[in-house]
Amino acid sequence: MEESDKKKAIIIFVVMAVLMIGISVFLRTGFQDIKHEKIKPTKQETTNSQTTEPEKKEEDDMNSIKAISVRIDDMTYIMSVDAGKAGQEFANSTPFDLNMKDLNGNEKYYEGKDALPTDPYKPGHIDAGDVMLYGDKTIVIFYKSFDTDFSYTRLGKIKNANSLQYMLEGDEVNVEFYK
Repeated sequence: MEESDKKKAIIIFVVMAVLMIGISVFLRTGFQDIKHEKIKPTKQETTNSQTTEPEKKEEDDMNSIKAISVRIDDMTYIMSVDAGKAGQEFANSTPFDLNMKDLNGNEKYYEGKDALPTDPYKPGHIDAGDVMLYGDKTIVIFYKSFDTDFSYTRLGKIKNANSLQYMLEGDEVNVEFYK
């Protein structure tokens, strides 16, 4: 046998071995490793009666507001918005300005006219930067951390709240919320 014939024979042998191993693995596992992706209908193809609960949650998540801006004097903060109904309704109603009053030397509050949805819980501890709803109409920004037994509905949290205490000094302050 010539050298080139030996190389061809080795190549054919290797190719046949790989094919045999591949066929053997496929026959043992069948189609179980082949993934089929479910194609979601477009919004035009979906009617409200056809929307499943997971699809509705996914759509709500895509439409939810994740953050808004909060301006106090010349300082702007970012507020992460809670995904619950109260936080989303609050964020969707922006822009607005609130003249907020001091209470207990640790929070500013505004008593609104319109009720927001509530999902009250007792946080046990409040952090500076927490934005909560007390009852269904009182919006509260906390600028100092403390423990509490009161119930609140979470609206969101102001990020980098280190300077809030200084920005919210005084009896009253104007706070602007906007997208």
